[in-house]
Amino acid sequence: MTLPSKSKIFEYWIDWYRRKGNDSGEPCCWACGKYWEDKYDIKKPGATREEIIKNWNRVPLQRCHIIAKQFGGSDEPSNLFLMCSDCHDKAPNTKSVEAFLIWTDKQNWFINFQEEVMKEINTYELQDRITEINELMSNKKIKQEIFENIGIHMNQRGKGAQITISTFIAAIFDYLRKQDEKLI
Repeated sequence: MTLPSKSKIFEYWIDWYRRKGNDSGEPCCWACGKYWEDKYDIKKPGATREEIIKNWNRVPLQRCHIIAKQFGGSDEPSNLFLMCSDCHDKAPNTKSVEAFLIWTDKQNWFINFQEEVMKEINTYELQDRITEINELMSNKKIKQEIFENIGIHMNQRGKGAQITISTFIAAIFDYLRKQDEKLI
């Protein structure tokens, strides 16, 4: 059996998704809440239920088993969850629906992002310069200068191209180092 479409999975879970306080027309990862600004949002105020459901096929979420196939999990929508690739990679492979749902409920894209930024700030020993970094990022001219030194990373896990957090923090580190050298 082939996996059902993302829209079929969403249609099965739509009431659960809404009870969680989510807008059906603003797709996000069902675990961490990662979203893509308004890229995949339904912008039409009078969109039909069918249009909203069909839209979920466009969203870059993966179809993930709740009960892993190796433990007899089915390919039915009731056993499938829509998650971003990061959450899919980290999700527990378990026989327990309860454990899976507890794990997904505790994920948070914003907190994960903050932790990754802080990890890279620590890598470059910039912990004492966070206020300065925030000031740099609020200066449009400086921000543009920093962005000119950033390259797109071709991801090896099949997620495509992206600007990694380590690339961004490395560019800030370089900028600050050059500014420090000017003061000497």
